[in-house]
Amino acid sequence: MKNYILIAIFVLFASSAFTQWNSDPMLNTKVCDTTGEQVLPKIALTSDGGCYIGWFDSRNSSYAVYLQKLNTQGVKQFPDAGLLISNNPQSSSLVDWSLAVDDSDCCVLSFTDTRAGSSINPYAYRISPAGQFLWGANGITLTDSSAVYQANPKVIPTSDGQIVITWMYNNNLAMQRLNKAGAKLWNGGMPVKVYGNLSIGEKFNYPAGVASDNGSVILYWIGYTGSFISPANFKTYTQKYSSTGTGLWGNPQDTLFNLGSAQGTYQPSIYSDGNNGAIYVWQSYIAGPTNCYVQRKNSAGQIQFPINGSTVGVVNTNLRFAPSAAYMPSTQETYVFWQEKNSLQSMIGVYGQKFSANGTRMWNDAGQPIKPLDANSFSSLNALVKDTAAYGSYAEIIGTTGYVKAFKLNRDGALQWGGSIIVPSSLNSSKSRMTALMRTDGMQILTWSDGRNDAGGIYAQNINPNGSFGPPTGINPVFSGAADKFELKQNYPNPFNPATEINYSIKNNVFVTLKVYNALGKEVASLYSGDQKAGNYKATFNASNLSSGVYFYKITAGNYTDTKTMMLIK
Repeated sequence: MKNYILIAIFVLFASSAFTQWNSDPMLNTKVCDTTGEQVLPKIALTSDGGCYIGWFDSRNSSYAVYLQKLNTQGVKQFPDAGLLISNNPQSSSLVDWSLAVDDSDCCVLSFTDTRAGSSINPYAYRISPAGQFLWGANGITLTDSSAVYQANPKVIPTSDGQIVITWMYNNNLAMQRLNKAGAKLWNGGMPVKVYGNLSIGEKFNYPAGVASDNGSVILYWIGYTGSFISPANFKTYTQKYSSTGTGLWGNPQDTLFNLGSAQGTYQPSIYSDGNNGAIYVWQSYIAGPTNCYVQRKNSAGQIQFPINGSTVGVVNTNLRFAPSAAYMPSTQETYVFWQEKNSLQSMIGVYGQKFSANGTRMWNDAGQPIKPLDANSFSSLNALVKDTAAYGSYAEIIGTTGYVKAFKLNRDGALQWGGSIIVPSSLNSSKSRMTALMRTDGMQILTWSDGRNDAGGIYAQNINPNGSFGPPTGINPVFSGAADKFELKQNYPNPFNPATEINYSIKNNVFVTLKVYNALGKEVASLYSGDQKAGNYKATFNASNLSSGVYFYKITAGNYTDTKTMMLIK
């Protein structure tokens, strides 16, 4: 019996060691890369710092939906190739879908298929952390008519522990509210529909939303007349719906923008401001080059920026597309990143802008260049914030292949992480549909579809707060008795690759900083900065984003300082 237990422990350890967050940007963490194509990944965080990642998968010829759960260390919790959610028949072309995590750490997915006929219809599933199908093996149907084209469902967990799902219903919108048992709570279980101005033939499209207070949700969508490809009378709309489905702003909804036009295939975006309000971004052209716009509404429905939104930059010969935004509650600032292109769209860059609480541009009026214009295009631009720093990530495309890149900015718009853009995936391969989320401890998790082996696989990469990859860098107390002196010990292992541990002792309660410098004396990492109680501590330093060489680590604890040398060899 003991031998069997030992073997089981060894197998579990080997599996965990193999699948945890990878520190090598040439390899990354493989979520799934089997036969066929794995595409359209989505990600949602769990309360313990883990995540669910879902995708569409053609390993058995037709597309199916799969799900994987990673714990906080990046270790798979479901079968290695993923948990099969649905293999019902799909349309010949995939549309958008979504997943989210509820307050029980269950994953709620909503997607479309053709199980009921030739038109795509939306369905919803709720999966427990143990992989149980809580809404039945075949999920819940959301539609009231299988003959109507219904696309792009979006899942919104509410503040009272329920779920709202909104989707396109032909040329209109639909929404429904479900409890944890999967019961439909609105309109007698039938979808609640929102129509455009029928007298002018207005169509609604691309709904999305965020949670607000008291179980309410804030929705955002576009309206237009004419054709989908060449729309006219372009507008963006918003409405806040109570837990009973009643509109709380405007009648029938509020208009955020009504000045210009946009391509019918463009989808605007909405983000929570962390205070029950919403940040909205969109692109449009009025009488000149395409520009990007941003607006903020508080939970009462009052706009915080100028009417029709603030532009990210003054209009010049350049074009601006595909904005992504994040709100910084601690400073009441909004950060927006976008694609900047020259007039011929032959050169493209990543630009950013910071907005004050009233929508005033705080950086260069033409925008802050992050990746200057060059011949390399990019996709999947994400914006995140943590404390007083802004973070961005994107897939840079060179021809048909490329890399995943990421950056950190301070409030002045200056690049951090050594003053450069880092490369979380440095293997040159096709990258698409990348998404990124930020954990409460400042670690980012990125996932994307990657063609390194075939038509596509799903990969992920974490980014630690200091810009390193792999096992998190952090400070942990070591309970080995009281500390009777201040002491900085030699790191172990040394030399190291890519991580090492630094132990130190603090005799009194003091303010402590522990920083790492390169051979030129430039700071490359701040491992700790703050008050610490007397005791013994262990810091983990991950240098996967640094080159080989000699580095120095220095502690300052009150009046005590010490510096030691370590060697990174790759």
